[in-house]
Amino acid sequence: MILALSLEIMLKKLGFTEVKKAHTGEKALETLVEFEPDLMLVDIFLGIGISGIDVVKKIQKTREVPVIYITGNSDDYHRNLASETEFLSYLVKPITFTELKKALEKEKFHAE
Repeated sequence: MILALSLEIMLKKLGFTEVKKAHTGEKALETLVEFEPDLMLVDIFLGIGISGIDVVKKIQKTREVPVIYITGNSDDYHRNLASETEFLSYLVKPITFTELKKALEKEKFHAE
C-alpha cells in the first residue's frame, strides 16, 4: 500500500490527474469495467488470485492500454511471462521518480 501511494504521488507529479488503485487482480478488473486509464502501472504479483500479467492479458483482449510492469522479480521467468503482453517498460522495485519518468519519456508517453 505504501508503494501504491508513492506511485500515485509520482504519477500526479508527472501530470496524471485521476489515479485508481487496486490491490488484487480481481479488483483491478472490476475497476477497469468503468475506468479507462491512459496508463496502467501493474505489479506482477498481486497476492492471492490472478496475477498482474493475467489482468493485462484480459484487458488487452478488448482495448489498448499502455502498461508499465512494477515488480520485485527481475528473473527471466517473470520477464518471459510479461513478454506475452504488450508493455512499455519493466521496472524492478524499488522504483524511483527518475526511473518512472525515464520509462515514460523513452516511449514518448505523456499524461493527457
